[in-house]
Amino acid sequence: MYNKSMTSKAKFLLAVAMLFSAGNSVASTFINVFLMRSTHNSIDLVIWQSILNYLILLIAFVSGTRLLSKLSITKIFRLGIIAQALYYVIILIMRNNLLPFIVPLGIFSGLGQGLYWFSLNLLIGDIVTEDNQAKFFSYQQMMGFIFGIVVPALSGFLIVRMGGLSGYYVLFAISIFLFLFGIFLIKNISGFKTEKKMNILGVLKLRGNRYWDSNAILSFSMGFKGVLNSLIFVLFAYLIFKNESTMGNLGSFQAILSAISSLIFARLFQKSHTRMMYFITCSLSFLTFVFLALFANPIMMITGYVIFGIIQSWGSAIANAMNYRLSTRGGNGFSQREYIVASEFPIALGRVLGLLLALLLTQILPSALTAYRFLFIATGLMWMLEFIIIDYKVKWLKND
Repeated sequence: MYNKSMTSKAKFLLAVAMLFSAGNSVASTFINVFLMRSTHNSIDLVIWQSILNYLILLIAFVSGTRLLSKLSITKIFRLGIIAQALYYVIILIMRNNLLPFIVPLGIFSGLGQGLYWFSLNLLIGDIVTEDNQAKFFSYQQMMGFIFGIVVPALSGFLIVRMGGLSGYYVLFAISIFLFLFGIFLIKNISGFKTEKKMNILGVLKLRGNRYWDSNAILSFSMGFKGVLNSLIFVLFAYLIFKNESTMGNLGSFQAILSAISSLIFARLFQKSHTRMMYFITCSLSFLTFVFLALFANPIMMITGYVIFGIIQSWGSAIANAMNYRLSTRGGNGFSQREYIVASEFPIALGRVLGLLLALLLTQILPSALTAYRFLFIATGLMWMLEFIIIDYKVKWLKND
């Protein structure tokens, strides 16, 4: 049985989300390598920027709940994308004078991501039906992967060919353009009301609710895995290959696989497939991270690019769709929106703890490569632990 198609507002919301995802995909390919080079290979500054980013993200979420009484949800949505664009605008303006501003830059990315995801979560709950949410997230990712097909290889070529940091600036300029286009399209999803008051603290204090407990665990794991993967995977590849062009070509190949995988997933996925696909994704992720840690060589790195290219979109789409399904069933006097917004707090906690673990290991272990190996093992174990706990907790909603 096929799901009903999305409404026009849902499609415009998807377009904005796809552009934001594409902008981040284009920039994030080499952002951590760029920051490392800008700080003379100081991973500490990069980690501290990320920690500030996620702390500001939480403040932005709390601020979003207050801003709802004064601004429409679409205006908050627009402000988030503007702040994210400013992050890259400042990089382009400061260029060689960026070093003193590396850590403070986390304020702009944190504010941008916080307001953006706060608004998007509420807009999806209002506009996109439950049956279409996994499809929504899969198409959203597909756009990022499509842009990631050409740009990483081109950028990697430019970085190596032009020397210095010029190739990075090309990437960031493209991202800014995509963000601005998304801001322009937001006008097509205005004209509806959302809740003005939310009791987020009440949700965070809730105990004994299996849906919220499951959502909190899932969200924490998403944050922990996500931040370590985004921070470490590219830097690990850089240590292995020491060539941005090679990394760009592999990133483009991964994006091709991800785009195809996302499209197939969006077209064929049904809710009844959730547990099976979730288990496959968690198991393959666990094995890949462990083997990357044990065999830190180019062949295993290429294998990692291939496997993650196929399954990365599955895990993200399933986790995001599960967030909404669990939030809908939470009850206890709280709305779906309150659960969705509250879930960002365990996500941020997972990210901060993941970054602190990375900071600790890079300080106490003899080399960055050794630290990255331990972090890969921790990420792989988190995938399997997440599946086991969630599988036990939700019973796959059999009683609903």
